[in-house]
Amino acid sequence: MRPHILFTTLSFSPHLKSTRPFTARALSSLRRDDDGTITISPADPSAHSASVILCHGLGDTADGWVDPARFLANKLPHTKFILPTAPTQPVTLNMGFAMPSWYDIVGLDSRSNELCEGLDESMGKILNLIHEQVTNDNIDYSRIVLAGFSQGGALALYTGMTCNKVGEEYHGLGLAGIVLMSGYLPRASSFRIAEGSQYTPILHCHGRDDPMVMVDAVQLSKNRVLEMGGTDYETKIYPGLEHSVSMEELEDVTEFLLKVIPQKNDEL
Repeated sequence: MRPHILFTTLSFSPHLKSTRPFTARALSSLRRDDDGTITISPADPSAHSASVILCHGLGDTADGWVDPARFLANKLPHTKFILPTAPTQPVTLNMGFAMPSWYDIVGLDSRSNELCEGLDESMGKILNLIHEQVTNDNIDYSRIVLAGFSQGGALALYTGMTCNKVGEEYHGLGLAGIVLMSGYLPRASSFRIAEGSQYTPILHCHGRDDPMVMVDAVQLSKNRVLEMGGTDYETKIYPGLEHSVSMEELEDVTEFLLKVIPQKNDEL
């Protein structure tokens, strides 16, 4: 019997709340790697000047975010979207069933979330993807955004704010931005911001009626980040939205991305 997954990612059908039809134009190319990573690249490789690494939620894979990522890619034709897939491992919260998970979740209370076994390994995977963009595609850290839904959003926030550049122990990543959708700050009690990353803009979107990650997580996460020196933490709350993603939310994410990783003047 399939386990009940509490933190799921929600793609366009049937869970994405929309009153408008979605159509994807052929403005990008898609590649699937053996490790489950999906990459959506600009149709014109020479236009690539920014990257977004988008992490799915517990129990999902990169495939669950292909349509939303294509929607965003159509709005940002200069941006590559990289969708990694979490390793399959037992999750205590779901009776020990193995499923794609960035780290173990013991319970829904804040103390349970402090353990996060496997979080460091997942951060290493995301850092490798960032390093590949910097070294292979010549994309500066300041042109890279980490994003994610639910557990993937938690991973994006923690990685983007606490980690340092490869080979530079005292220099934070200094990313262009971080996006959380229905996410939260994990390991809040030990959370510290890496030097230089306190200026990274953060967008935290959340459904007011989310029964899985309560909306209180938004203010708690924001308060802790600001307490530790963060300077730019924007929140968006959507009445009537549960543990899901809406078209209104994706439009807000689009607006944020266009602000932090706009097309360069020579690309217009």
